[in-house]
Formats: sequence, structure tokens, C-alpha cells
Amino acid sequence: MIRQRCSSCGVKLTGERRACPLCGRKLEDGGKITEESYEIFPQVPVKFTYDLIFKITTFVGILAILVINIINYVFIPHLAIYLPLTLGVICAWTIINVGFVQRKNIPKNIMYEAVIVVLLCILWDKANDWRGWSTGYVLPVVSASLCVFYFVMGIADRRRPTTYAGYFMISIIGIAVTAVLMFLGFFEGTVAQYFAVIAVGVGLTLLIAQIVFRGRSFFSEVYRWIHM
Repeated sequence: MIRQRCSSCGVKLTGERRACPLCGRKLEDGGKITEESYEIFPQVPVKFTYDLIFKITTFVGILAILVINIINYVFIPHLAIYLPLTLGVICAWTIINVGFVQRKNIPKNIMYEAVIVVLLCILWDKANDWRGWSTGYVLPVVSASLCVFYFVMGIADRRRPTTYAGYFMISIIGIAVTAVLMFLGFFEGTVAQYFAVIAVGVGLTLLIAQIVFRGRSFFSEVYRWIHM
């Protein structure tokens, strides 16, 4: 199979082409041609490594924190906004780096990002005199969303049912924590109570659906996931 390489963007192409489908530049004659297996999509070389991403995000994060503190100290010293903005930068740095490290495993990436978001929101809530928005809104919404995502993907993508079943059960843990807080009266008399009820209802409904319609296969997948 004929393979060509674009001298402009570096994309490797399969078959005879007159122009690069990515950048549009005319392919030069006499390029490197080899006989290799057929590939549908052109291969784009990866130019960014994690080490580079880590250095860039760290540099930008430190620079942003310095600028925030300088502006706060010089122009608006009466407003203590440096702490929440600094925490925001740290949160963004954490989410970006974790997302890049786990970019090849989407199910795990989403779970990691969700857990980090919930934990950071709880810490942020605690650092700002604890108003309960992290456990009243973030926890139930994120847990219910994860349950829906892993339930749907477990049906749509049958290549990795064990993975989705395991992460679905982790999402149920978030629903269980929400249910315990709800029954202990943490959300009583607030709007968060409705979010908790809806989240617990969604999680419980999907769990029952897994047990009723999939039964042994679902428990088998969870068992294999635990022993992976």
C-alpha cells in the first residue's frame, strides 16, 4: 500500500494523493513511499508530550496567581478575591493535567475528573464558611450524571461492559452518600432537597434496571471489574 508524507504538517497518508487533506498543500513528488497496512485515517504525529503540557500549565498557573495577587494588592485591597481566584487556578491546573494524563481512557478520565471536581468543591465550600452548595448541588448532580453516562455507555459500547459496570457502581456510591445526607436532614427546607431527591431517584431507577434486565451478567461484570 502506497504511503506518503506531507512535508508541511507531517501527516502520513495512505494511497496516492495530489494534496494533503489536512492542510491542503500540494504533495511533492519523490516523497518517502513504503508498503504498509491499510489505514482509514491519516496519522497525525503527536507534538505535545505530558512533560511539555505540565510545564506550560504550571508556568501559566503560577503567572496567573502572581498577577491575581498583585492586582488585588495594588488596585482593590479592600476586596479579598485573591484566595478564591487562586483556588480556581489550582483547580483548573489539576483538572487539565489529570485530563491529559488519562486522555486515552475516556471512562476513567470522566470518573477522575468528576471525583476531583466534587472534592475540590467540598474543600472550596469549607474554605468559604461552608454554605453546603457542594454537597447539596454538586454531589447529587455529578453523581446522577455519571450514573446516566455509564448506564448508556454500557448499552451502547458492548466492547467494554465490565469497565462501565464498575464505574457505574462507583457513581452509585455518590448517590448513596446523597441519600444518607438527605435522610439525616441536611437538605431539609432548601432547594437542594429537590436535587437530592431527583438524583437518588435517577440512581435507584438505573440500578434497578441493571439488576432486573441484566441480572447475572451485570453482577458478573462488577465482580470482574473488582478483580481487575
